[in-house]
Amino acid sequence: MSETDVATHAFVKPLLVRFKHCDPAGIVFYPRYFEMINDLVEDWCAEGLGLSFGEMHLRDGLGVPTANVECRFSAPSFLGDTLTRSLEVTRLGRSSMTLRIRFAGANDETRLQATLVLVWVAKGEGGKPAPIAVPPAQRAAIVRFAAPDSVIEGVT
Repeated sequence: MSETDVATHAFVKPLLVRFKHCDPAGIVFYPRYFEMINDLVEDWCAEGLGLSFGEMHLRDGLGVPTANVECRFSAPSFLGDTLTRSLEVTRLGRSSMTLRIRFAGANDETRLQATLVLVWVAKGEGGKPAPIAVPPAQRAAIVRFAAPDSVIEGVT
């Protein structure tokens, strides 16, 4: 998928690779990519879905923990690179959603592709998280980020 393929449905956010992301050789240390992915999801929730992690967790007692993650590292990223991070929804179920993430560098070179499954949860009995239906306001917002090949359950 190239930048031209990332249509208006994708949530896109640039990121400057900083010293804190890199190993001594100036190459992004792979676990840092997972932090960058989570930062993108957190920004998407706040800016795209209208519900920040602070509001979600502290005010509403909700969360979207990652149930599954798959990641392919295609090319290295280096200190000083600017990465274009994109997020699109490929599946939306009753309580879970699948996200497709792509990080691209200069000349739209793919650096990373990831697939995440997130589950909407609320504090249940004894404070233990329990799956819930995606809240209606967020469900309506999530659909705006659906990829052309997505599966949206409950939509006719």
